[in-house]
Amino acid sequence: LDQISEAKKTVPVPHSHVEDIDLDEESFVEEGSGKVHSVHEHSEAHIEGKDRIERFLSIWEEEGCRMVPLSCRDHDIYAANSQFITHLMGRILGAQGLEPTPIDTKGFDSVLRVIDSTTADSFDLFYGLYKYNQNSMDTILKLRDSMDDVVEQLKKMELSDKNQVDW
Repeated sequence: LDQISEAKKTVPVPHSHVEDIDLDEESFVEEGSGKVHSVHEHSEAHIEGKDRIERFLSIWEEEGCRMVPLSCRDHDIYAANSQFITHLMGRILGAQGLEPTPIDTKGFDSVLRVIDSTTADSFDLFYGLYKYNQNSMDTILKLRDSMDDVVEQLKKMELSDKNQVDW
């Protein structure tokens, strides 16, 4: 009987019949395969897995990392708009070969620090931030649009300057 009830928990269900299934609070249908899974928070495997996760997270906490509970979706949005864009800008500015000058501002010093910190990391890390986050391309496209907008504003201002007569 246990084998039969266990088999029921992972039986593939055609997508057209998903609505017909009576799922309890502890069940979900796997996207793509249509398998119905049952989650039992009090099972030995669940408790053991949770203990393993807690031990893993404690390693990072002991090293001074702050743990922030987030959904996967929110994590990826935040990562694309903080880590990825920082590395992207560092790589772009680094490719320009910027160097310190005798008249550097604090802002420019910050730019050089971004270049140094991002280009010190491997390109594989940067590529991983891009490849494994579906929001990274959106960040690139927004950056391109923003750059185009700023350049357009400069062109408009330059055009209005040309229309004014300097005495």
